[in-house]
Amino acid sequence: MHLLALLIIAAQPVATMSELMVNTIYPASDAVFYIATRTPASDAEWKQLEAQTTALARAAVAMTSPLYFRDRDRWMTDAQLLIDASHAAVAAVQRRDVGAIEAVNDALYTSCVQCHQHYRPNYGRRSSDAARPAEPNLEGVWTFSTLTPLERPAEFAGKPELTGDEAAAYERRLMEQNNRDRRESSAEADLGGAYNEFWWDRGTHLATVRGRKLTSLIVDPPDGRIPPLTAEGQRRADARAADRRDHPADGPETRSLGERCLMFNAGPPMASGPYNNYVQIFQFPGYVVILNEMIHDARLVRLDGSPHPPAAIRRWQGDSRGRWDGNTLVVDSTNFTDKTNFRGADDKLHLIERFTPVDDRTLLYEFTVDDPTAFTRPWTVALPMTRTADRVFEYACHEGNYSLEGILRGARAQDK
Repeated sequence: MHLLALLIIAAQPVATMSELMVNTIYPASDAVFYIATRTPASDAEWKQLEAQTTALARAAVAMTSPLYFRDRDRWMTDAQLLIDASHAAVAAVQRRDVGAIEAVNDALYTSCVQCHQHYRPNYGRRSSDAARPAEPNLEGVWTFSTLTPLERPAEFAGKPELTGDEAAAYERRLMEQNNRDRRESSAEADLGGAYNEFWWDRGTHLATVRGRKLTSLIVDPPDGRIPPLTAEGQRRADARAADRRDHPADGPETRSLGERCLMFNAGPPMASGPYNNYVQIFQFPGYVVILNEMIHDARLVRLDGSPHPPAAIRRWQGDSRGRWDGNTLVVDSTNFTDKTNFRGADDKLHLIERFTPVDDRTLLYEFTVDDPTAFTRPWTVALPMTRTADRVFEYACHEGNYSLEGILRGARAQDK
């Protein structure tokens, strides 16, 4: 009855929508989302969490006021999702049931995503932008899992695409070949198989681009293969291989960025990997943020027309500047280091990425690698992404993980 009374009182709107979101809904939702890592440890903290979730419930009810209506039926449907989720959160907090609070996460997240998809495309636009055409809405979570390999397999030489029947047969064969639950009899072979099939997320279909089922994600050169390295590029690749062979684990810095949980399969550029093939895109005035689920990389893309920084300033992810070309977001990245060396690239890499909405569920991601000191010619990839209601989760990998410690301990044992 106490909660009901609070909600009835809250039905009188007292704040703008922006104030409700920034002051109440965002912080209260975060408190629920991160309950597993920020679990209250005292009565005072539990009471604070109860106050936050109660405020969230009040805000949810306040949203049903005509003051906030845009189109009543859809607005009320979205508001009801938040009301139901916040009520469940309050009840779970009052019971101090952490498991029940965690169970509310999906419903609360769905209410936020659905409302944002309906009403947030133009959020934050300045009044001075009113006369400008609206930018395409790329916001959301996108998956880019696919069975199509980056390079064309030898069996499909000269065959850039497959028919529907050929693609279905090839997909079935790949799914069977890749099934990690088909373990060998020896313990060593079983260990070499690493994770069971449950943990892999390679996709279940070949990539379809402009109606064509591709045999490689590389669409240029026509052979679907990465161009040969230049003489200088090959020299650097040989030197890196020799250094890894002679100094495999002198210290953590001699191991790969992926093993150190610093960068792996998150780009730029992005390419489908064994798992965590999710990216979330956020749009703000003057910026786009590209957040990859793999490891924990968020890339800030400026849209203000400013130039790249001086060549002396370099980053693992390079420096990204974007612009709109019709419905396509074009991202130009330079100022890389040679530590990421994507497929043999070096610090001269000039990367052009294109994000083009095909329909409500499909985003075509294309990138061109232009690195004249590493490759004999530029090469281009086309990778379709599919909108998903799935969430991006924390990839809890950190540089001091026990696997890296084990690698270094083993190396020191070999040194003796």
